Amino acid sequence: ERGRDRHSRDGSQRRSFSELAQRRSGEPEGAKASNLIFIKVKLTLNTKLALTLTLQTARAIHRRMYVITFANPKGGSGKTTSAMLLAEQIALSGGRVAILDLDPNANILGWAKGREEAGRSLPFSVHARPQIEDTVGLIDEMAAQADYLIIDLEGSKDQIVTFALSRTDLCIIPMDGSPMEARQAAQAVRLVETTSRMIRSPIAYTLLFARTNAAFLTTDERDVRQEMESNNINTLPVRIARRAPYTRIFRDSVLLAELPDLVAEEMKGKTASVTDKAQKQVASAIENAREYAQAVIDTLMKTRAA
Repeated sequence: ERGRDRHSRDGSQRRSFSELAQRRSGEPEGAKASNLIFIKVKLTLNTKLALTLTLQTARAIHRRMYVITFANPKGGSGKTTSAMLLAEQIALSGGRVAILDLDPNANILGWAKGREEAGRSLPFSVHARPQIEDTVGLIDEMAAQADYLIIDLEGSKDQIVTFALSRTDLCIIPMDGSPMEARQAAQAVRLVETTSRMIRSPIAYTLLFARTNAAFLTTDERDVRQEMESNNINTLPVRIARRAPYTRIFRDSVLLAELPDLVAEEMKGKTASVTDKAQKQVASAIENAREYAQAVIDTLMKTRAA
């Protein structure tokens, strides 16, 4: 029975991505970007990790703002965490960032409120869900205050999702690598491609493996990766592993960059081995977030230059 179940799941997964590959065959090519300005900013964090991101600013001749959306119809896919990590890393690197929280759970808005109540500053602006008819106008207005707008979409196929996708430069679809999540991701890809045809303009997208095992690739994840590669489905080269520091960001309304000092204070009086373990967890989480953000920016640059 397990064998038949596994075969059924894999077959469903293959059909999902095979159908997507067929749909993509008539996809229009992206318009070539022009008048782009690149800057490189290097910032040394208190963890002694050097953060280097290549940023393409929106302060070019046409005042270009880049819109990055996060979509997945399934809850718990790592969508909100992925959006938050990217926003923080870009902000730390000198980019002006705004977040539009369209997720009904409003976890990013709750995080921002928690920081304000604790007297902590916000490294980027956080905006609440507008009226559906005001979505496109709000996104366009943010170009005056942000180089990057990151949108945490809701999971349903609501009209507000289509409006946000119509202004998207890159849509990131997080998934944990299971066959079930592969099917959900395929739904998100179909929505992006349908919106692209509706507005008669290409919308770039990539899948992101999130909430994965930090130590190794599971068999399911390996199978899903192979299926996506065989169907030419774009995937970010960096995974976001399941890590305790990422959960703490929302629990305590903190930034990832603030955790080294917080952990150092909490570990006073603890044994060296306990302290070292806690510090390594934070350092690994920061390094993972930095590499992930760099991969997103690199993908965005390639997309805009195509």
